[in-house]
Amino acid sequence: MHNSFRNRLLAGLVAMLAVAAGGATGYWLIGGGRWAWFDCMYMTIITITTVGYGESLEGMETVAYARSFTMVLLVFGTGVLVYFASTITAFIVEGELKNVLAANRLRKRIKKMKDHFIVCGAGTTGRHIINELIATGRPVVAIDTNEAELREVAAGFPRAEFSYIVGDATDDVILEQSNVTTARGLAAALANDKDNLYLVVATKQINPSCRIIARVAEVAHMERLKRAGADSVVSPNFIGGMRIVSELVRPSVVRFLDEMLRDKQAAMRIEEVTVSKGSFLDGKTLRDADVRGKFGMNILAVKVGERWTYNPPADHVLSPPTVVVVMGTAEQVKELGKAAAV
Repeated sequence: MHNSFRNRLLAGLVAMLAVAAGGATGYWLIGGGRWAWFDCMYMTIITITTVGYGESLEGMETVAYARSFTMVLLVFGTGVLVYFASTITAFIVEGELKNVLAANRLRKRIKKMKDHFIVCGAGTTGRHIINELIATGRPVVAIDTNEAELREVAAGFPRAEFSYIVGDATDDVILEQSNVTTARGLAAALANDKDNLYLVVATKQINPSCRIIARVAEVAHMERLKRAGADSVVSPNFIGGMRIVSELVRPSVVRFLDEMLRDKQAAMRIEEVTVSKGSFLDGKTLRDADVRGKFGMNILAVKVGERWTYNPPADHVLSPPTVVVVMGTAEQVKELGKAAAV
């Protein structure tokens, strides 16, 4: 819609300029150069705007075809003027001006964002990704061609740090508008595997440090996406099958996780925090760090390199770059993240 109105405004403006330039040139040629070109332009403007000042070119009544040309100019000029005025009126009355201003505010907000998450595709999968990122307090930029879908998300989370771009995520211009150079992570959740493959390659070229998670429809394409640069690849069909099995054999565990995700009051999540060198946690044992007492969270596991330790003992020493897996609220995780950072 924005492009449609922009094209109409541009077409009207070009037509107005063409009529003005053509009218001035026509008077100048008909008069054989006896009138200054500026005076010819003035005569053209007062003619197409119908201000009624009369003939301003000296001796115009004696010049052949001058008045005939004026009549033709009146017909075409006023027609173009009415079209241009109606376009501007529609632009304001139909609320498009408000939408354009809102879009400009979104673009400015996105330019200032850092360490944000980009979600390409706001369909069935993308919508869940966006909702969870917002629920856990992460800044999000969503890209989709369906503006109504994006507006619905924004309306549901008016206070969230959520911005969106209407367009094709595989368009390099659109992708760059999401400020991908400073993004922390990107979810390639488009319906087509080829489009997600392109997003992975394009994003890695722009921001090699960006963590990319790609959705895949065909399990056979998973390795191809990983080779292209995706940090992880998720197949909704495979996950769905594993979920069905879990419901069959461990229903209470599944119900516990579901209830945890749905509980908006507690908003508990299983999160990860990386210990940085020189931070509050660096070199301390779990007993001395007292994550439970200071931050109100339980440590479920720690990862050193590629090795996991589940239910780690109290004398386990935290050293960079240990990854600590905890269960807590978004605020608790944020506080622990500050303690784990330099």
